Amino acid sequence: MLTKVKMPLPDMMAAVLAMDESVLDVDQVKNLIKFCPTKEEMELLKVKINKLIILNSYILFCQGYTGDKENLEKCEQVRKSVKLKIMKKILFFG
Repeated sequence: MLTKVKMPLPDMMAAVLAMDESVLDVDQVKNLIKFCPTKEEMELLKVKINKLIILNSYILFCQGYTGDKENLEKCEQVRKSVKLKIMKKILFFG
């Protein structure tokens, strides 16, 4: 267990990153290795993180758009323009 490594997490992280063998002994390093995620667990974690990012974006979007309202209005005008609809038909029929 990680409780066998008797030191605060920030100190442990610094010792690992510095590869300082004077702080961590072989048994402590072996205990740390036991708790490293596998490749499959890392892939699963990446998927979960991506889903959280998407959920966060969705929540922010649902809370309301607070960006540049002028540009948003221009986009709506282009989207609803008659010329764009005509161009779509021309491209569709070739």
